[in-house]
Amino acid sequence: MLKIDHRKALKHLYYPSSKIPALVDVPPMNFLMLDGRGKPDGSAFQQAASTLYPLAYTLKFMVRAECDMDYHVMPMEVRWRVNREKKEFGWTMMLMQPEEVTAERVAAARQRVLPKVDAAALERVRFELFTEGICVQFLHIGPYEGMDAALERMIVLAESQGYTVPFRNAHDIYLNDARKTKPENLKAVMRLAVIPKT
Repeated sequence: MLKIDHRKALKHLYYPSSKIPALVDVPPMNFLMLDGRGKPDGSAFQQAASTLYPLAYTLKFMVRAECDMDYHVMPMEVRWRVNREKKEFGWTMMLMQPEEVTAERVAAARQRVLPKVDAAALERVRFELFTEGICVQFLHIGPYEGMDAALERMIVLAESQGYTVPFRNAHDIYLNDARKTKPENLKAVMRLAVIPKT
């Protein structure tokens, strides 16, 4: 059986430097996605995770049985839309899927997982190709409260390389579980889309 760890195969995207931010060209990839609103410790965020992960694991075992291939379920990714003045959080939670996961397999997996998850949340899950393109990214290690300072470093680096950051809403990839990890050991890839300066 073929075994693939996409986190290692895509190491430049999922384990970047924790010393300095860097520019990266992110290729198009397929994701399970679920939109929501509310803080990360809120019920909507937890429900989204409780919907996406069972679906992702069902797909993993389907691919394992049908394609003779085993792979790791990818870490949680969140694209944030934050209104800092009003302290409002909008987000899209995402799990990257390998090429073997098709729309047909997702449809079949939905039926299998339906008895185990919230039906309304499952209905809102999308399977889409996401093209991110040129980004600046950085591996933040430590408490999440320090991520704002890391964001500023990323923007400075991007601007020094001839790019500008049109939106300050980060795309974060959480490499460990905050519920089970000491704050000083938390790891999150931070990513911002950039465009060339005109």
